[in-house]
Amino acid sequence: MKLKEQQKQIDDAVGQLSWGERLMRSLGPLAGGYLLDLMDLATFGPVGFYLGPLLGGLLGWWLATVYRFGVLGQSLMTFITALYCVLPGTELVPLATIVLALVRFSNKKN
Repeated sequence: MKLKEQQKQIDDAVGQLSWGERLMRSLGPLAGGYLLDLMDLATFGPVGFYLGPLLGGLLGWWLATVYRFGVLGQSLMTFITALYCVLPGTELVPLATIVLALVRFSNKKN
């Protein structure tokens, strides 16, 4: 019985959200993956060896602040995104979006 009451409270709270808030709630965690994959595609080829670490690192730093990862998480995210934008062969695979989707799926909190 308690589970049904909790679900009703969640449904009532979600029903009060605006269209934009509902969209951000569902796609917001994936937006970082989309941005990272787009940045990786933009740094395709030889450009990626020069601009990939800089642009990927800046994007990773910004994403870590948006997602509130903390100092250690921010440093790690900056390094990983810079490396991701440099690695060849990752441009056409939406790996960042897939990883963030799996993280969102495994998150038990809404």
